[in-house]
Amino acid sequence: MSTKSYRSILPNNVPSTGKVSFARGNPIITVTLGRQDAMLDLSSLRLSGNLDIWRDAAGTQHPTAAAAVELQGSHKLGIYSCIDQLVFRHAETKQVIEHIRHYGRFMSSYMPVMAGMQDVAGHLSKSALIMPNYQAYRDNVIRNTRNSVFCIPLPAGLTLGVDKLPLDKVPLEIEIHLAPDSQFFYSSDATTTNISNAFYELSGLELTCEIETGVKSPDKGVLDFNSITSYFSTLESTNSIINFNLGLSKVLASFVNFVPSNFINNLSQDGFLTYMPTLKPNAAGTGDGGVANLETISFLRNGERFPSAFEVESVYDATTNATSVVDPQVIKNFLGAIIPERVHTRTTASPATTNRGYTGNQNALTGYRYVPDAGAVYGVGVLYDMLDSEGVDFSSSQFSIQMKNGLVDGNPISAYLFIKSKVVVAWSGDMGVQVVM
Repeated sequence: MSTKSYRSILPNNVPSTGKVSFARGNPIITVTLGRQDAMLDLSSLRLSGNLDIWRDAAGTQHPTAAAAVELQGSHKLGIYSCIDQLVFRHAETKQVIEHIRHYGRFMSSYMPVMAGMQDVAGHLSKSALIMPNYQAYRDNVIRNTRNSVFCIPLPAGLTLGVDKLPLDKVPLEIEIHLAPDSQFFYSSDATTTNISNAFYELSGLELTCEIETGVKSPDKGVLDFNSITSYFSTLESTNSIINFNLGLSKVLASFVNFVPSNFINNLSQDGFLTYMPTLKPNAAGTGDGGVANLETISFLRNGERFPSAFEVESVYDATTNATSVVDPQVIKNFLGAIIPERVHTRTTASPATTNRGYTGNQNALTGYRYVPDAGAVYGVGVLYDMLDSEGVDFSSSQFSIQMKNGLVDGNPISAYLFIKSKVVVAWSGDMGVQVVM
């Protein structure tokens, strides 16, 4: 007879104060679910704790309107902006099962695509500290004089694709790398006069999950799931090409989001923005920073367009300067790469959040911080396998994206590429545990 119960597991490496932060030299949180005769429900994993925001290096003063008026953070990511990397590995052999780098950038596309405005204004504002707009996040999280409580799942290929994990065969270690404070925060007016010492701090951390005992796992078994792998590149010209040798045999989809390179780890700017490649603002950071219009895009395999044999053309027309409209085909492909359309039920992606009508100047009324419906959502992507079955073999084939756009020299744009591919975890008494990509 099997029995289900909930467990609370404390991190292995929290100091005696019970507080962790990047600023205080505790950038990694590790939680271990050791070998035991039990099945772990991966979908039940939740990380809970408290978030405190401090404006001084000593950690004694909360931000206020008068003392740190410009301090802000990502309202569409909430607590997820704390996480830079997420790693799942075998607890004993330390073999990596899944490793998502640039996790915050992944979630900056995943959460808006997977959650609707009702979610953002409802349960996500409580559980994940995700807010529907810029001002709500400032008032309820940044300037909260008490700690903000959170309880979040950890979306990843493993947690979304595997129901039960036999801990007697695959004991699990979860490692969370925290993001720098310069990435977590940004300035609402591009100045950093009163926020250079600001930092975030986590406390009361626990991992909760559902465990089923009394169920014997097979001596040999296989689990497969859709793993997330990340890559990074930079765009610097009107004809931009991204090339990677993925080394993956079952690629299901890929998507890319963009941010100006000088926004990353920069207190003056929001490093989690997901909008079109943009033109460079002036030296004071107050210039237009309008979109560098994407004109065409092609996904290639070994230099040939694939899976579409044609270029995807945007609706941009230089002759009419039609910059405030949406690219329906581009956005449709992007959304489908994150989650197949057949199972897509809610999203904040809309004509208001995916259009070309905003600029990179956050202080202007047309700037990105004023985009409604939880903020700008833009990216490009392609779905290779609609059924999430076998995917496409890129183990010995080059993956490329070719884009024609309006970028100018001296204005690098960072492109974060995420690949969804099939991964198999197999175990047996003879082989132990193997991860096959």
